[in-house]
Amino acid sequence: MPISLIVASSEPHFREFVREHLAHTPGAKVVAEHDEAGLNVYVRILHDMERNPHAAVLLDIGGDPEQGLRALEHMKNAMPGLYVIVSEYQASSEFLIRGMRAGASDYIQQPLKRPEFRDAMTRLEQHMARAQQHGKPLGKLYTFVGAKGGVGTTTDAVNFAAVCARQQKSTILVDLDLDSGDAASFLGLNPQYSIYDVVENLDRLDQSMLDGIASRDAIGFSVLSPPDDLEKARMIRGDHIKEIAAFLVEKYDAVIVDGSRGLDEALLGCLELSESVFLVLTQEFLAVRNAQQYLAALGKLGFSAEQLKIVVNRYGKGQNSAVSMEQIQQTLGTKIFYAIPNRYQDSMQAVHQSRPAVSYAGDLQQAYMGMAKKILANGASSATPASAPPPERKKFLGII
Repeated sequence: MPISLIVASSEPHFREFVREHLAHTPGAKVVAEHDEAGLNVYVRILHDMERNPHAAVLLDIGGDPEQGLRALEHMKNAMPGLYVIVSEYQASSEFLIRGMRAGASDYIQQPLKRPEFRDAMTRLEQHMARAQQHGKPLGKLYTFVGAKGGVGTTTDAVNFAAVCARQQKSTILVDLDLDSGDAASFLGLNPQYSIYDVVENLDRLDQSMLDGIASRDAIGFSVLSPPDDLEKARMIRGDHIKEIAAFLVEKYDAVIVDGSRGLDEALLGCLELSESVFLVLTQEFLAVRNAQQYLAALGKLGFSAEQLKIVVNRYGKGQNSAVSMEQIQQTLGTKIFYAIPNRYQDSMQAVHQSRPAVSYAGDLQQAYMGMAKKILANGASSATPASAPPPERKKFLGII
């Protein structure tokens, strides 16, 4: 965030010095000036702050230190978080202590000198960066994992990312299937860089560098893909993923992970930071059995029932349903969070056009929008009636 400064000084040379030297700092500017720094100047400065809420104040109290300190106290009483740099001729320890007690954030001795002024502006920039970091809430990380291959994990992750982006949330989709990730292909993207390039630059990673590495979908979300080279994929460790995930939740509102099926080190590094883990399955015997084992493994690792949510893809009743929804709930010992209907034609249209299903009107669009609404609302954890008690865990057709 660039520097915005309100300057109050009765000395024209003081104000000129500040303007001249701020001109050499990119984006920095004086947003208001006052040609006196008496007791009542604080009223005008507070009015300035209404128009420039992120500004700092440079207060020259050299003409009357006592009045200046009282004006400073009034300002800080009205706006405790206001950053005020006090400037005066004396620099005794007693005066500096009085200034600190009155609420001074920094001090520059007069006459002003370029190195001291530059250092004060550097400290102001550092303060602004910290305040911006602490003032912004962390984003949320959502991980989708599949009970088996081919159940639609990537489809769910891609469509959830698309809905988040359409709701004006800064969003990034991380394809963590390091062996055969295809989220970019689902979107018609041809990434030049990958997660491996992020790992290689972790010590100097910033938003600008990440923007250069990640691909960008037309809807407005970023995509971070696995490397094409399997040798590079094997070099990505769990601690790398955890560090990347921690960085991403500081920069994005929604971080969505398309997880690989196995509970490997890389995936576990993400799961630890996840707001919710969505276990995706279909109404197949094998998918339900694997989901049962998956939930048991995650439970042993300390994941709570509130974190783990079941999403059933290609939901259908009757003829094509090997396992009913009731059987799934009984087997897994938990309620189903959401079910996506089986709409083959809509799915194929999205695949052929390399676009998320939410790009096309229809049942799938409504289903994914409904799922996203429920996730983001962090509401009830089941699509079944809330009054129904969770069924006991039991054997499912002889499968434990």
